[in-house]
Amino acid sequence: MNEILYLDKEDIIESHLAGFRQFGGKTYGIDESCVEKRVIEPQTSYWGEEQYPGLFRKAAVYMYRITISHCFSDGNKRVAFLCTDLFLRYNQFKFSATTDELYDFCLRIANHATRPDLDIIEEWIRSNTVPFTLEEPYN
Repeated sequence: MNEILYLDKEDIIESHLAGFRQFGGKTYGIDESCVEKRVIEPQTSYWGEEQYPGLFRKAAVYMYRITISHCFSDGNKRVAFLCTDLFLRYNQFKFSATTDELYDFCLRIANHATRPDLDIIEEWIRSNTVPFTLEEPYN
């Protein structure tokens, strides 16, 4: 596999704005330090050991942490999905789950009572993605 491409702060903020343009909601109330933490987190290493090794583990970190961190006053689940999708596409994968399956899974993560742990999120993402080539149209 090629080197992993990560999201940057602008990717996360633009995902929030894109979600707002499509679905509505509040665009104010962005905690930029929270966004910066979400950028760095999947890339974290300690003493040369990756904290979150592997593409799908990193994708799970984006989905989990952006959902529960509330970096935005509105649309955190939506931003988490859009960012995870973008990260996967940057790395030549895309979701294969239906819109309803994605929606339901995002709601499970957001709900403290039903929230799966990172291992389950990673496995769900792995099981619900397919390879993607950059030549394919975005849909």
